[in-house]
Amino acid sequence: MNFSIEPFTIDSELYNIKEIRRLYDLFDVISVHKVQNPLLWGLYTLKKNEMEFNDDTYEVNEWLLYHVTATKNVQSIAENNLDWRYTSRCRYGKGVCFSYCPLYANRYASCAIGSTHEVEYDENLMHKLLTMGFPKEAVKKALFFTFNQGIDQATKWLLDHITDHNYAETFVPSRRNFNNEMLVERAFIICRVLVQKIKDISVNYGLNMIPNSFDTALSKNGMVYVKFNDYEFYPQYIVYYREHNVSQYVDKNSYNFNSNQNCYYNQN
Repeated sequence: MNFSIEPFTIDSELYNIKEIRRLYDLFDVISVHKVQNPLLWGLYTLKKNEMEFNDDTYEVNEWLLYHVTATKNVQSIAENNLDWRYTSRCRYGKGVCFSYCPLYANRYASCAIGSTHEVEYDENLMHKLLTMGFPKEAVKKALFFTFNQGIDQATKWLLDHITDHNYAETFVPSRRNFNNEMLVERAFIICRVLVQKIKDISVNYGLNMIPNSFDTALSKNGMVYVKFNDYEFYPQYIVYYREHNVSQYVDKNSYNFNSNQNCYYNQN
């Protein structure tokens, strides 16, 4: 499948996307990327057309919403999309969860991701870099600090750091850097999400679907949108970030976010 994750520079498009600007206010943003996946985009567009055709009495809204995941999942999401089949113990049913509030998305993803999960290295990239002659421990560092994003990024890191005194020494990943901040372990996936008819739901860990007349479930607290059908969302942007110490304790209700009704986003 042809897809790419292209790094963003601080340009006009990035600046005009308020959902990305919010993250700069609340977190230590490391890098921003845009997903280009023609197949997923085509399936998403077809789904939107299908929803409009099946019920033209309700407008099909297109919102940008947040989903937080571990960085090890980014490549798979960019290639295959988010998948409700991997959902485990979701408070509002077995679907893909989104929120318009990044603080809320980060806080509850933190609980799910945990603080001690094992670091995973891309075995294919590891093999290629080792055959190029780079030391194994240096390769581990390169893959860790470039988030397994690709051979070019890892090679550049290895060449940039080749003179480091501990270049080939045993690498033991730590969750904290010299500033005592969390290392990058997660990423915001900012998705286009199709929303037409919403069903309010209470906490229900066993919920597998909602009535066919609805396409989106909304938690009673208004923070979580759940999608149970494929291709009703598209992973548009990826934002790697660190969590500021202070952002762990910010009250999600104290930040002046636009309400979900103002999240409508439409861009050709």
